[in-house]
Amino acid sequence: MTDRRNTPHIVVSGRLPPPMDGMSRVTALVLDRLRNRGPVEATVEVADLSPGWNGGGLRYHAAKAMRVLLAGLRLAAGATIPGRRFYMPVDSGLGIFYTAALAGTARLFGYERTLHHHSFATISKPTWRMSLLTRLAGTDCMHVLLCPAMQARFQALYPAAKTAMSVSNAIFTPPVPRPRHGKSGPLRIGHLSNLCADKGLDTLFTLLRALKTEGVDVKLVLAGPGLGRMDNALVAAGLAAFDGDVEYRGPVDDDAKAAFYRDIDVFVFPTRYRNEAQPLVLFEAMAAGVPVLAYDRGCIGSDIPRPGLVPQDRDFIQAVLPALRLWAKDRDALALASEQAHARARAAHEAGHSGMDALLDRIAGPLPEAAGPAVRPKRAMG
Repeated sequence: MTDRRNTPHIVVSGRLPPPMDGMSRVTALVLDRLRNRGPVEATVEVADLSPGWNGGGLRYHAAKAMRVLLAGLRLAAGATIPGRRFYMPVDSGLGIFYTAALAGTARLFGYERTLHHHSFATISKPTWRMSLLTRLAGTDCMHVLLCPAMQARFQALYPAAKTAMSVSNAIFTPPVPRPRHGKSGPLRIGHLSNLCADKGLDTLFTLLRALKTEGVDVKLVLAGPGLGRMDNALVAAGLAAFDGDVEYRGPVDDDAKAAFYRDIDVFVFPTRYRNEAQPLVLFEAMAAGVPVLAYDRGCIGSDIPRPGLVPQDRDFIQAVLPALRLWAKDRDALALASEQAHARARAAHEAGHSGMDALLDRIAGPLPEAAGPAVRPKRAMG
């Protein structure tokens, strides 16, 4: 029978799906690993902060604030339990105040604290809100960043974040077998994300038109939900304008997502999202042996092979056209790029294991051995 006094008591607080986005997905994956970790048994409690949708406004924040309040009460209720540990992904924007409130509460009640950062928003542009969070969380709080460059920049900007480590999202995407390219037909360009202008949806249609104008046999395969009416309207307009050369699969997961990556030749990610950190879709594409072309934002520069990286100050379409022209006519060159992408994903996944093991040890590792009672030395006789 397990002695609960000697096992960690973990509270995981954050947004879990739905809706599904990069941060909620990583939180769910970390939670799953904590629940299935061995051999040390731990008690894992979950305080889900998701109201069920992303957005803002009074209704959203009222629902979120209520969930944060309940999470704070859960932390207070566990104040006397030994081995208290707290894990939370860091929200962006006004959500930082929710993270700060819970991190401060966890510190007040003596929890070991781990905060997982998924956004470059407060690194690209330092904010007093993040400075407040790092001070409230305490210098002994572990801050988890997504790559060494992100960690170094974060600690330079926020001196109170004295304890930090980096864990790549590549750990969540093990490579899968990928057959060599031998098929003929059009070059199939793929894109999967929350479809919107910030992720480059408009750029994809402009790129498709540029390739068609040059006579390249190409198709565009889109997957993921449109974020708003304008985004859905743009997808509908693209379907109508390109007469069968655009395929829209909608939101995909599990088998449908695996089929999406199998069916494409190149993954294109012209993101302009200012908070872009380390998109899981790039690792998913490379893990399936699909070469990636993407703007250099966040950690992307250290994640994908250099030939697929486009500097932010360059025109994306002009930068990627030569590679796409080559791969459309030379399938051996495409096969080589596929092998390089797969090798990069394999190396990143293997390297991520040590970081993830260290993170899980921090959150759910065994408690330190309690010191035994002091034994007084016997007084010498005589």
